[in-house]
Amino acid sequence: MFPPSFHIGMRSTNNLLPGEPHMTRHYSTRSVASPSSQIGDSDRHTSDSGNLDAFVSNIYLPHVKLRKRSWRVDERIARQHLSPTFGARELADIQRHEVEDWLHGLSSGGLAPATCNRILAVFKTICSLAVMRGLLPTGQSPCAGVSPFKIHAQRERYLSRDEAQRLMRALEKSDRPEAFAIRLLLLTGARKSEVLKARWEHVRLDLRLLIVPLSKSGKPRHIPLSDEAIAIIRTIPRQQGTQWLFPGHAPGKPLSDLYLFWNRLRRELGLADVRIHDLRHTFASFLVNAGHSLYEVQKLLGHGDPRTTMRYAHLGQASLVAAAQTVSTYLARHDNEKRTQENQPSDTA
Repeated sequence: MFPPSFHIGMRSTNNLLPGEPHMTRHYSTRSVASPSSQIGDSDRHTSDSGNLDAFVSNIYLPHVKLRKRSWRVDERIARQHLSPTFGARELADIQRHEVEDWLHGLSSGGLAPATCNRILAVFKTICSLAVMRGLLPTGQSPCAGVSPFKIHAQRERYLSRDEAQRLMRALEKSDRPEAFAIRLLLLTGARKSEVLKARWEHVRLDLRLLIVPLSKSGKPRHIPLSDEAIAIIRTIPRQQGTQWLFPGHAPGKPLSDLYLFWNRLRRELGLADVRIHDLRHTFASFLVNAGHSLYEVQKLLGHGDPRTTMRYAHLGQASLVAAAQTVSTYLARHDNEKRTQENQPSDTA
């Protein structure tokens, strides 16, 4: 029997991930609304916290919500990838070989190695908490010894100009908030969280800026807005009673995820290998190839360390060659002028 904070719900098959069953389990987070209602102490276990679904709903989510801003990602991973296989199982009964088979099944189903590793990391964290709470004996985590996939050095993926234009044309046809957000990502090079968590009070069209009060570097940053970015912001429907540019489904919360919309769109456009973060790479590549300096790219992307921006140095090879040629041309011109002067007849005879 499922715990009170856990329920079964139907979801439209249009929003299902590949391989996800039509009947999906939804973890409720209502029990984590306030610290006073949380199950936090090791001596407050409920009788139904032994299986994975109950443990995640009653103990793990309340625990992780206080410690991770991205706790909703953990909730989604547990719901979409852990619950269908292990949800009704007692944690102590899950075996290591089952976890290894499940992990390889995710990979065989088309998930990238890095994605599989992130899912495994969440499972390991859940099991580690179960050990801390005494629901699993020390050293008996079913994830213990399960190795993540090796990640080989991946090429940077940049959209070509034609691909970027096709993407923008497709996005312009949609009035979904996800479409507006993705257009801004490509036009500003901003991080996904910076756009999705933008508030109307942070938009300064008079200064042509989107202000991020607290960036990844821990400092405020100002994102310059182009004419087209400003035009997009002006067309975003502003909902009464919300501070967010992109309100989420939960009241008072911003839009938290672009994956379902993006995954469907990129496959339709033949861009299945392009991630949301690659739009940021694309923004940088267009800047470098247009001859802008790495210093300018660093400032526009909000990199705290200039070494991070150096990953784009190779993209400006053509402009660097042209710059080097400037010196050669200057020296050659100077040498020719000197020879001309030497060959001119003297005024004194």
